[in-house]
Amino acid sequence: MVLAMGLSESLELRVSADMPKAGEFNTELQQKLRHGYYACISYIDAQVGKMIQALKDSGEYENTIIVFWSDHGFNLGEMGYWGKATNYEIATRVPFIITAPGITDKTKGQKTDALVELLDLYPTLCDLTGLETPSNLEGKSLVPILQNPSMKSQKPAFSLFPTPALREWAARPFTPPFRTTFFKPLILKIENKIKAQMGDKWNRRTYEQFVMGYAMRTDDYRIVIWKDRRKPKETPLFIELYDHINDPNETVNIAAENPEKVKELVTQFNETY
Repeated sequence: MVLAMGLSESLELRVSADMPKAGEFNTELQQKLRHGYYACISYIDAQVGKMIQALKDSGEYENTIIVFWSDHGFNLGEMGYWGKATNYEIATRVPFIITAPGITDKTKGQKTDALVELLDLYPTLCDLTGLETPSNLEGKSLVPILQNPSMKSQKPAFSLFPTPALREWAARPFTPPFRTTFFKPLILKIENKIKAQMGDKWNRRTYEQFVMGYAMRTDDYRIVIWKDRRKPKETPLFIELYDHINDPNETVNIAAENPEKVKELVTQFNETY
């Protein structure tokens, strides 16, 4: 069972002009939205090309570290969702490209399957520039992977986001005006789905204010552990487990059928996060 509070009703997109305030996004609209998203990518790609050409024209290209990344991914209808800000693969996977003179010369253009995190960027830049790396950083330098893209993952990747279904289009819980506009029926629909799934665990204030989804991505799995963050040592409210070997789109939560794997990954989460 996929978690009802893990996804909203695409509220972020519905506030835009010409978007349906309820119901499905029809095929024509889906094509338009994807066309606009891909056009934006093409535009950004062209600007990156101009920047690189300017570096080459200035003579600084061979003396410049370039890092290209973004802050989040964006669902374009996958999982029936349009938007960002979730604990699932698409929203937590980002473009991430690094080129560093003398380091990536032999590996330029190659991809890696190793799991990395954006918090690895700072220690990587320290490593590349010869600066002392602070000892209290959680991230790891990616220089070994830049030099050898076939390396295995150094650690799992973590992300967290509080109850996406009960928030506006960022991290803010629903405000009173949100509940009195056209969103009211959608909010009631969301809450009723969560109530039906969570039973006597449901409490609006708790779920709006204090429930956090902690996601850990390993090479083969994504586990999402939902907890009341005020009570981190208590039994999780809900656990999702997705098999990325057989289900890379995260369509089936297999936690209930795999208690030993859940136990193993929860232990790993508690030891490493």
